[in-house]
Amino acid sequence: MVGYRQQPGKLDFTRPGSGGSSSVSEKREPGRIPESQGGDLPQPWGPHRHDDLITGRVIGKRTPLIDSKWKVTGQAVYGDDIRLPGEIIGRLVRTDRHYARVLSIDASEAESIPGVLGIATGEDAPHAFGVLPVTKDEHAMAVEKVRHIGDIVACVAAEDEDTARLAANSIRIEYENLEPIFDIKDGLKDSDNPIHDRGRYHIGESNVQKRVFQRFGRIQNIGDSIASHEGSWTFKGVNHGFTEPHAVVAHWDPRGRLTLYTPQQVPHYVHRALADVLEIPMHQINVYRTFVGGGFGGKSDPFPHEMCAAILARKTGRPVRITFDREEVFWTNRGRHPSKISMAIHADDEGRFSGIETDALIDGGGFASFGHVTTYYNGVLHTAPYEIGAFHY
Repeated sequence: MVGYRQQPGKLDFTRPGSGGSSSVSEKREPGRIPESQGGDLPQPWGPHRHDDLITGRVIGKRTPLIDSKWKVTGQAVYGDDIRLPGEIIGRLVRTDRHYARVLSIDASEAESIPGVLGIATGEDAPHAFGVLPVTKDEHAMAVEKVRHIGDIVACVAAEDEDTARLAANSIRIEYENLEPIFDIKDGLKDSDNPIHDRGRYHIGESNVQKRVFQRFGRIQNIGDSIASHEGSWTFKGVNHGFTEPHAVVAHWDPRGRLTLYTPQQVPHYVHRALADVLEIPMHQINVYRTFVGGGFGGKSDPFPHEMCAAILARKTGRPVRITFDREEVFWTNRGRHPSKISMAIHADDEGRFSGIETDALIDGGGFASFGHVTTYYNGVLHTAPYEIGAFHY
């Protein structure tokens, strides 16, 4: 079997319709634009024009994993393996409330503990961040409200792990409990007390942040199907179950530049979020992606603990390391959303799928995260690899 390793060099992009060097009028002539690019030029069946640029074979030979030698010899450096001179330990203070307004935070007892070097709250990081520009609804630490059990309210830095834990447990927080939402359908209802302040992307007076509508084909022909099947499914939220817990080390150099070491699947998300939260240009931030001990999508978000490490390191002038225990991994879970899906599939007299109708509700949790993307893909992937006559989502 031929492999997919492209030879070096650029492809010829001067053909009509490709944005190359041909005249504008030529590029816009439908008869000179291939069908695959929206034109009328027929494309014959046969080998792809790029096939001659593919070299090598992968079937029947051993192909080593690129980073396998580092892993099997124990030389791979994961998040918690990073050790910097003068490093101190950070711990996070998490809420035990589902949904509440933060009335006060008393850190006086924690500040008096020997070995405690820094404490931060939401007042130190008022700017929001998110995976996408339309989903900036998270903070490094709670600002005014906490939105799920385990939401971060404060963070501390100390000389050692025991002192950091003692300080975190010594911080006293006063709350006003608010009415939580536990069921997806309740989130669809209008509310006078939304989980998030309604911005330009929220829908109506509800807690719905994203609606997706997708359709193609002749939906009206579904009624002519000779066979149909309907069903509803409920999916619980699932943690990704990776081996390595979250870990991060943050360090500021004398020039005011930040280096963050983290087992991140998408470092540029963190890069952008740090610039928003810390209010510094992106060129003053370096995100170093360590080896990732499993992620499966669960280490794709920019996370609050990464922001907290950077904030504590800036406050104390020392490198700060934060490593989760397994319980904290579950509190940080953003993906594999709980969902309720109802679907009807229809077939014609020749055994072909004539249509699919789907309605899906996705529980995004306290924050948007990848919920926008999941909502979209829930529809896109329902057709699988089959030819479907019509689709309504």
